[in-house]
Amino acid sequence: MHKFLFAVCLGFSLSANAQFEDVNAVAEDLIFLTEKYISPAAEASAYQASGGWFSNFTPKKLWDVEVSLQFNALLIPKKAKTFLIDEAELQNISVQGSQTFAYSPTALGGDNVQVLEGSINGEVFEFDAPEGINDSSVKHGQIQAAVGLWKQTNLIVRYAPNIKINKTKYQSFGVGLSHHLNQWINPLKNSSYNFGVLVNYSNYKVNDDFNEADLILGTINSIAVSGTSFGGSFVASKSIKQFDFSTAIGFMSSKFEYSVGGEGDLLLQILNDSLEGLEASKTNFKADVNVNYRIKDFSINTMLTFGDYTNLNFGINYNIN
Repeated sequence: MHKFLFAVCLGFSLSANAQFEDVNAVAEDLIFLTEKYISPAAEASAYQASGGWFSNFTPKKLWDVEVSLQFNALLIPKKAKTFLIDEAELQNISVQGSQTFAYSPTALGGDNVQVLEGSINGEVFEFDAPEGINDSSVKHGQIQAAVGLWKQTNLIVRYAPNIKINKTKYQSFGVGLSHHLNQWINPLKNSSYNFGVLVNYSNYKVNDDFNEADLILGTINSIAVSGTSFGGSFVASKSIKQFDFSTAIGFMSSKFEYSVGGEGDLLLQILNDSLEGLEASKTNFKADVNVNYRIKDFSINTMLTFGDYTNLNFGINYNIN
């Protein structure tokens, strides 16, 4: 009898241990795939948040205000649309079928579906890898206001409301300061060129919903990114009649936090606890080229921001003097 009980207890223990190992392996695979899927969208959001911070870089007088309605279009490079799923890099999850690897869309990719499968304690499950936005660019609008302060310093505030792009939602808020340097450098005080610096901070959220994936212990149906970026740029500009030409070089340092949503408290806790260790930071360098055309109190400008991604910003601006 004692031997029977011992055998039963041992069987339960081995089964529970095997299930734990399977769950842990599935969780680590999902974290690995999640980072590959969502990181291009996170980095693209940082680039969009880094552009369009000025329509022109001529000094504003104290309390002069400029209000802008802006439209952004970030061009998605081919390399950011897919990522490689290689079974050699996974512990449990695999590509369904005879292939040992496959290319799957990122959050910025197409709508083709890649079926994956795994097993927990001998029970096989399968699910569709998330799709992308299936577009050539990421587009959204925002409102921005700049006010002239003391010593040729401008305060800039911007806000992009919660915008849905297919199944992806985007929202951002930012604040910046620009300061003109000509006033402090004697040879530049009477120059027709304007030189200055710009610093900015942005907070943005990306939430991607996808078809529910049933993983036995629960389901997942969304991935969210919360990001913050701090940037700095050196700006040079020149005005010729009604035109203002500006160029800038700078950097942005970004930090991203990830989370998944769905059902099943245990599964979500395991995944989100693991995602906390996936918090990523990245520094990128970028350049801006801007042209502004003034029409009395109004102006129209276009800014091109480029680096790893290319973002086009178009603005309609109204100046209150």
